[in-house]
Amino acid sequence: MEITTPGRVCLFGEHQDYLGLPVIAMAISLRANMSGEKRSDRQVIIHKPDIGEVETFSLDDLSYNKPRDYFKSAINICHAEGLRFSYGFECEIKSSIPIKAGTSSSSAITVSWIHFLSLMADEKVSWDKQKIGELAYKAEVTEFQEPGGMMDQYSTAIGDLLYIASEPSMDIQPLDASLGSFVLGDSKEPKETLEILKKCRDVRLELFNTIRLKNEAFDLHSYDMDLDLSGLDHEEKNLIPWDHKK
Repeated sequence: MEITTPGRVCLFGEHQDYLGLPVIAMAISLRANMSGEKRSDRQVIIHKPDIGEVETFSLDDLSYNKPRDYFKSAINICHAEGLRFSYGFECEIKSSIPIKAGTSSSSAITVSWIHFLSLMADEKVSWDKQKIGELAYKAEVTEFQEPGGMMDQYSTAIGDLLYIASEPSMDIQPLDASLGSFVLGDSKEPKETLEILKKCRDVRLELFNTIRLKNEAFDLHSYDMDLDLSGLDHEEKNLIPWDHKK
């Protein structure tokens, strides 16, 4: 069994999706590739030659032993969907997506893994791409209460160029646009994804709560241009993406 999933770049709305605001994301030609087969026991063995690691665990113990224990969480999410696995797997993951570079290398692997699991279950299922993206989000974000949004999981699962909004309801629309070619540069400086996301999210949520102290009706999706921002300092006002009058 072989599964391949693209990475992605964000063209509009970076650090917006976890606030429920829309983003535009595009799949890239760099991909994560997973191949594997069933074993005769209940061991799961995942070879990661790109980073020189091998991960091993048993289907009989899916408790989390580390942060971002996504291979186990994805199996637990699949269990919640009714899938059962009598036998383990042995897999290999190779990826050309830069690691810790903001191109969804982790989500591409999680999407590949859930797709793989859906086809290797005792009774395999044919989930559509959006369903796989939804389950990848649950495995990565919901299960560990992480600060990220849904862009990474849905954009890598579905591919192409997408408009994605999660509020007031999930809205995913393919965009037909000829954007030409992109060159993706990798500085090789690792991006501490969770720390950056948490910091950006917390700063913005604190800012919005401060605005609501003097503007009870403030809403990210519809706002009064005549907001009272007297409770904000100069740095906080610079984070506001519209002109203010007070």
